[in-house]
Amino acid sequence: MKKNAYKWLSIMMAALLLAAWSTGSPATAAAGPKPKEDHAVTFYLVRHGETLFNVQGKMQGWSDSPLTEEGIRVAENLGRGLKDVPFAAAYSSTSERAMDTANIVLDGRAIPLQTDKNLREFHYGTWEGLRGEDILEQHPDMYTNPTVFKQAGGETTQEVVDRLKAALQTIGQQYEKTGGNVMIVSHGMATVNLLLDLDPNAWGVKPLPNSSVSLVQWKDGKLTVLKAGDMSYAEKGEKKLEFYFVRHGETLFNTEGLMQGWSDSPLTKEGIEVAEYLGKGLKDIPFLAAYSSTSERAVDTAHLVLQGRNIPLMLDKRLKEVNFGTLEGEKSDDIQTQHPDMLTNPSFFKPYGGESTQEVVNRLQSFLGSIANAYQGQSGNILVVTHGMSTVQLVNALDPKAWGMKPLPNSSVTVIEYADGQFKPGKIGDRSYVENGKKALANESGT
Repeated sequence: MKKNAYKWLSIMMAALLLAAWSTGSPATAAAGPKPKEDHAVTFYLVRHGETLFNVQGKMQGWSDSPLTEEGIRVAENLGRGLKDVPFAAAYSSTSERAMDTANIVLDGRAIPLQTDKNLREFHYGTWEGLRGEDILEQHPDMYTNPTVFKQAGGETTQEVVDRLKAALQTIGQQYEKTGGNVMIVSHGMATVNLLLDLDPNAWGVKPLPNSSVSLVQWKDGKLTVLKAGDMSYAEKGEKKLEFYFVRHGETLFNTEGLMQGWSDSPLTKEGIEVAEYLGKGLKDIPFLAAYSSTSERAVDTAHLVLQGRNIPLMLDKRLKEVNFGTLEGEKSDDIQTQHPDMLTNPSFFKPYGGESTQEVVNRLQSFLGSIANAYQGQSGNILVVTHGMSTVQLVNALDPKAWGMKPLPNSSVTVIEYADGQFKPGKIGDRSYVENGKKALANESGT
């Protein structure tokens, strides 16, 4: 009886397992074939760098012209801006301007460049080499008529879009198992029309900037526009120094309206507090170095801003305020009432033993030149804590329309950019860092 019982129990267990398998139980679901899943491929579509024909306004198409010096420079910037983007592969049109751009961007990477004729620009037929403005005058529908270039022996818009899509589909399928980023250097009008075909709202009928990046994602055979005409990568890679000129915090003489110059007075409680806000607001800005005027009010401000940073502060007399001579310590309102040209006469303070505007500008420009030379070929930010009137005079010398003779707020930031051997003002008298730092400190304290 026991043997029969065991036999029947075995039969029942086998039947139950068989039923489970036949109904697709969890035990068998894992054993079945998995559905195919393609990984996303992101195409970084780069328009080639500026060329001679671009500068001359000539139709380029399947014809070619060399990159200009500016085109090479911006392509180099783009390469640096893309340095943190890993590429599984790199492709280019067969036009030399595209290949040259690609090789510049890929400098330092062990990625072979592959070429594809399908990635070329529109073929403009017999209009190639002619001035675009002249063709547009004769054919106002040049950018809107999809068959306009056919009459010159060129291509239709659909023909161009079809070959670009075919190229992207082929490349996407090659990397469907792994996904990743693929750089493709192509051309402006061809890329614009591809973007418009994929998404009519992606960009519009306007030229793409040279060395711009448009992102298109391929997944499961579908192409989707993520971004168009992005210049942020080229801008990120630009070899540029930015000097963050900070006016010192509020002082005792500031509150009393006294001429300060090469004289000095201590920071007020308000001046200390606002400088601390500024330091908090600048916490996410990395600095290569920090400099200050030798006046104590500037040095104290600099130390407050640099709290928590392991950056030595270097002092430089060239960063001092305007020397007002024997007028220092006098009420500025009284002096200006007696001499309305005090702020506009560039040599006003000389008779009092002070400095002319040009002397102040010369020493500040000397400082900028020496620091730019010391950091030649580098990119980054330099903190400079100095004074109000001297900074205004420097800004006006660089760009007379940038600010005028109005005073800079205490603890404000004025950015002076240095690139390609030129200094130019950026934001002036910016108090946003102070406001952001104040909010951040309030949030940390829960008030």
